[in-house]
Amino acid sequence: MFRLTLQKDSNVSYHEQLYQQIAASIRSGELSPHEQLPTVRELAAQLKINYNTVRSVYLRLQQEGMVDSRQGRGTIVSNVVNDPLMTRNPAHLALLAKETLHKIKAMGYSLDEFSRVLSAVVQEVNQFPVLFLRYTELELAEYLRLVQYHLPSAMVEGRTFEDFTERLEEDPSFLQEYKAIVTHPSASMKMRQIMPREAPPVVSLDFIPDPTTVIPAMEAYPRHTKVGLICATIRGAEGMIQDLHNAGINHLELRIIEANHPDVFDMIANCDVVYISKPGYMTRPHLLTLPKVKEYQEIPDYHGITKLRKIVTQ
Repeated sequence: MFRLTLQKDSNVSYHEQLYQQIAASIRSGELSPHEQLPTVRELAAQLKINYNTVRSVYLRLQQEGMVDSRQGRGTIVSNVVNDPLMTRNPAHLALLAKETLHKIKAMGYSLDEFSRVLSAVVQEVNQFPVLFLRYTELELAEYLRLVQYHLPSAMVEGRTFEDFTERLEEDPSFLQEYKAIVTHPSASMKMRQIMPREAPPVVSLDFIPDPTTVIPAMEAYPRHTKVGLICATIRGAEGMIQDLHNAGINHLELRIIEANHPDVFDMIANCDVVYISKPGYMTRPHLLTLPKVKEYQEIPDYHGITKLRKIVTQ
């Protein structure tokens, strides 16, 4: 297996260090076409880093055509080393730079504008990521997407609370990889208590009903309308009720249930309208196709995302 080393005291993130080393090994031919790479879990265990860091690096390599990942085959090196444009060659790099500058000029931008943007992008690529914590893998998948959408300049990785606490017990120094720890408000106090003093800041970030879609619809329903709320977990559904109450929705009869509960269809039948969260319909996608069922759209709360944005841009 080719050797990979990560510098913990470097200002360059683990993601960027790992990406650069694998990419260089592919371009130099040290990793041959069709050579099998370690699985995400194997490499994460070998380097003692977050599983999601390795996964995001593999995804980046795949998007750039350097590796090919397929079900049942794992991740293998693609045939890029036979393409002279993909090998490490200063002449090819100069040609690429000239082509890019010509495109920039053709679009009406000045070289000064491009230089400023390039400097900012390089800084973003090399920055430390933030670590996003949630209770389940389904919540992570959805809410990571929302955070990245509302904060595109941030590098965001995710862990479940269970995975995070286990890793913290094994090696608290892994926290040095991150610029901030982002958690649900209900877990913020506990996170601050269990983390060492030199840990990165903890940011409480909740997701609230979309004030442009969900809240106006809820406000328009007549008093005592029976509204069902479906989430992947009962804790998530209870959070939906709390968020609606915080938004001033108190005139409805709210009922909650887990997406996988055997009585979910009975609850839908007995309600006037039903809302299902993204983690809920990721659990049972067909529920959203039912006539009564609508998507419960959410956005990050303003105070949490603003605080996170300030930390990321420091």
